[in-house]
Amino acid sequence: MKKRALSILLALMLTLTACGTNSSAASMGTAESVKEIGSAAPAAEAGGFSDVPADADYAQAAAWCRENGVLNGVGGGRFDPEGTLTRTMLVVALYRAAGEPAVNGAPPFTDTQAGTWYANAVTWASEKGLVQGYGNGSFGTNNPVSVEQLEVIIGRCTGNGPEWTGDPAKAHAATRAQAAMALYTALRDGNTEETGRVLVAYFSATGATRPLAEYAADTLHADLFEIVPKEPYTQADLAYYTDCRADREQNDPAARPAIADTCKITDMAGYDVVFLGYPIWHGQAPKIIYTFLESYDFTGKTIVPFCTSHSSGIGSSDTNLHALAAGANWLSGRRFAAGTSRDSIEKWIDTLALPKQEARTMNQITLSFNGHTYTAALADNSSAEAFAELLKSGPLTVSAHDYGNFEKVGELGAELPRNDEPITTSAGDIILYQGNQITVYYAQNAWNFTRLGHINDPSGLREALGSGDVEITFQLADSGTPA
Repeated sequence: MKKRALSILLALMLTLTACGTNSSAASMGTAESVKEIGSAAPAAEAGGFSDVPADADYAQAAAWCRENGVLNGVGGGRFDPEGTLTRTMLVVALYRAAGEPAVNGAPPFTDTQAGTWYANAVTWASEKGLVQGYGNGSFGTNNPVSVEQLEVIIGRCTGNGPEWTGDPAKAHAATRAQAAMALYTALRDGNTEETGRVLVAYFSATGATRPLAEYAADTLHADLFEIVPKEPYTQADLAYYTDCRADREQNDPAARPAIADTCKITDMAGYDVVFLGYPIWHGQAPKIIYTFLESYDFTGKTIVPFCTSHSSGIGSSDTNLHALAAGANWLSGRRFAAGTSRDSIEKWIDTLALPKQEARTMNQITLSFNGHTYTAALADNSSAEAFAELLKSGPLTVSAHDYGNFEKVGELGAELPRNDEPITTSAGDIILYQGNQITVYYAQNAWNFTRLGHINDPSGLREALGSGDVEITFQLADSGTPA
């Protein structure tokens, strides 16, 4: 079963994009970088790294990364677990793990050079929408990867990544040991049989349910979401049989405690499976779970309830929730005692018949205009998926005009879901603006956009688009319909 590290791997990619740190600490020259991520491990390292204790929690990850040519040591039989990785080193590791696919063009950043040891990796990561740089045209080639960058970027790779927050507690450089564990957890099992995208949502008033939810998220590579009440529960609120707040809510069929305003899931449609964790209150799920279920559309999703209690079973607390998400496929729930081990949670998950997702591929499309045709790779987000669905009905022609001397923009004629984020565009970027306009960039601009894709080789794009209005025809590359 895959672990949460894969989510961390995707998250790293997102961070490469959104992170605002430009620290030059721990910068390394190209020669040392090549040595550090060499394609073959030195013979002295064949039996293991001299500075990695056999009982270290990252020992297996470091060995796996070396054996699979993803991340090697620094020479002399050493792994340097407390050292750091540069951003280019991380991208090269991911590129190798992907099989080093062919790329077109040069890296789209001012501080990266064509023909270097990292050029193809940076180009590939940029084309896939995994990295976008710092927003000033630079990639931060020799900058160390921060902890949050690691989480966000790797999260993008797997599709389960957290949003960039700029958390100062995660702004420090990630160690090589942390990076190895993230890569190992995310990549070791492959993804041909990966469970559909999973969310583990939980409510934990006293903290008993939280660790079980964390174990489940870690095991499933899932996103973890805490259901936070707008009005926190105090100890007095939970003093059962004293007419406390919990007593009153559980006895009131209409009670729906409010969830904190900032506690929202922006992309519920992107999840296939939802694990729902809660404590047992008077034999039932807390009413805030009812609020949660009534706040989103769970149609077609698989919901797996689990609860914690001192002695009560899950009982009707499970089945009484079904009517709140009638369109979902509910699996039988499970009760756990507080303090249940990670191993027990993993074994339970292994018994579940969870739906499998189809292998996610980067759909290719073509853009045709003024006698020119370009191919592009769609981004891996719900907006690009919706755009691909739109194109399945046939080619789409958009009348686009020039704007700002950096883009052609036109009305899409449809409303697509938005995944806005701060983006500095480069030539070839295909962007969704305000959910209903599509733009093709031929120069740089910075704003909050949704990335739809990127033209594989934007050479000559500005000239091909011309200086006036242009009709751009989009279609799926394998549609077989002439552009």
